[in-house]
Amino acid sequence: MKTLLKKILPHPIKKLISNLLRHYRKYLKLKRIKKKQGSLVTQLQKKQTIKVSFLVIHDSIWKYDKLYELLENDIKFDVNIIVIPLLSIENPDMLLYNKTLTYFKNNNYNVVSSYNSTSQTWEDVKKTENSDIIFFTNPHNLTFPQYYIYNFTDKLTCYVPYAFVVIGAIEAHYKQEVFFCLWKYFVETEEHIQFAKSFSRIHKMNTIKSGFPGLDLIDKSSSNPWKETKLKTKKIIWAPHHTIKGQGSSLDYSSFEDYAFFFFKVLNQNQDIQIAFKPHPLLKDKLYLCDNWGKDKTDEYYSKWETLPNGQLEDGPYISLFHHSDAMIMDSASFIVEYMYFDKPLLFTMRDSKVLERFNTFGQKVLENWYKARKEEDIERFICDIVQGENDYLKNERNLFFKNKILPSNGKTASENI
Repeated sequence: MKTLLKKILPHPIKKLISNLLRHYRKYLKLKRIKKKQGSLVTQLQKKQTIKVSFLVIHDSIWKYDKLYELLENDIKFDVNIIVIPLLSIENPDMLLYNKTLTYFKNNNYNVVSSYNSTSQTWEDVKKTENSDIIFFTNPHNLTFPQYYIYNFTDKLTCYVPYAFVVIGAIEAHYKQEVFFCLWKYFVETEEHIQFAKSFSRIHKMNTIKSGFPGLDLIDKSSSNPWKETKLKTKKIIWAPHHTIKGQGSSLDYSSFEDYAFFFFKVLNQNQDIQIAFKPHPLLKDKLYLCDNWGKDKTDEYYSKWETLPNGQLEDGPYISLFHHSDAMIMDSASFIVEYMYFDKPLLFTMRDSKVLERFNTFGQKVLENWYKARKEEDIERFICDIVQGENDYLKNERNLFFKNKILPSNGKTASENI
C-alpha cells in the first residue's frame, strides 16, 4: 500500500505528508524528553547532593563565574567544568583545548578533561561523570556528537546565551532544536522572552527571564591586562566580528577588512593611545579560508599585534580588559550590550547602510545609545573628541536605558535568579 501511494500521489501531496510526519515525530520525541525531565526533577528533589557540570569549549566565552561560585558554595551541589574540544576542519583544535584547560586549572576551578591521554580517546562524559544537571555554554554543533544535547536527553539540561541575542535572524536562533530539548532556557530580558515564545509553545514552558549572568561578577580589583607604557595612554579595544565578506551567514556585521591595517597607522601616529585587538574567536579560522588572507598572512597579522609597543592581541576572557579600558571600537553583536556594564563610550563601525536591519528590535534600541562610524575619519574623530577629549555626550541617556532595559528588575543578579 505504501509503495502504491508513493506512485499515485502527486509530488506536492507527498512532500506535505512527509513534512507532517517529520513534525509529528519531532513532537513525539520532545514530548518524551519533557516527560523524562519531569520525572528527573522528582528524583533529584530526593538526592542529598546534585552534580552539576558545565561543558566548555572556549574559555573566552565563559559566562558562568558567579553562578559557578554560588553552586560551589552550596553544600547541595557538586560542581565541575568539563572541557571539550572544538572541531577545526574536522580535527580537534588541541591548542585551544589545552589553552582552555589551562585557564580553568590556573583559576582554581574543579576541571575535568574530556581527553583520555592514556587511550588517546575522547571520553563519553555522560558515562564517566554521570552529572545530574548539564549547562551548555555553546548551542552550535562545534564539537564531537557525544557532547551535543541529544546525548543528554536523559539529564536536566540548561543553557544561558553566551552572548546577548541582538541579531536580526531571531527565527534562525530561537528555532534551533537544541533550545526545544532544554529543561531550562534562561534568557536576558522580557523582550527576549517574547522573541522565544513567538516561535514555539515549548518555549512557554522552558524559557525563563533571568538576566545576563556573564557580567554579574565584575571584579574591579582584577589584574590589569594592558601593556605597561612610559606615557599615560587612553586604552581602546578594537573588537571585530567574524562575519567578513563572503562568510557572514547573512549577518555581515564585520568591517574587519576595511580597517585591518588602518589601526596600525593610528597606533603609529598616536603614541598616547593603546589598542587591544580583541577579535571574535571564529575570525581567525574564517580568514584562513579567505583567498586574500590565508593561514600565513593571518598568522603574521595576529602576531604583529603582539609585537607593537602600544598594541596587543587579546584572545581570551575579556572582563578585566573591559574594566581597565577607556573605550571600544567594534562591529560585533553582544558587546554592544556587554560594554554598557562598564559605563564607557563605544563606537560601532557600520559596514554598510543596512547593518541596522540585521539587528533585532532590542539590538536596534541598544545601538541608538552608541556612536557610529562609516569611514576612517569618523574613527579618528571618536578617538580625538570622545575618548581623548572625554566628551561622552550619550552617557546619561545610555545609563538610563541600561538601568531600565538590561539589568534584572527584581534586584537580584542573573546568577541568583538562575
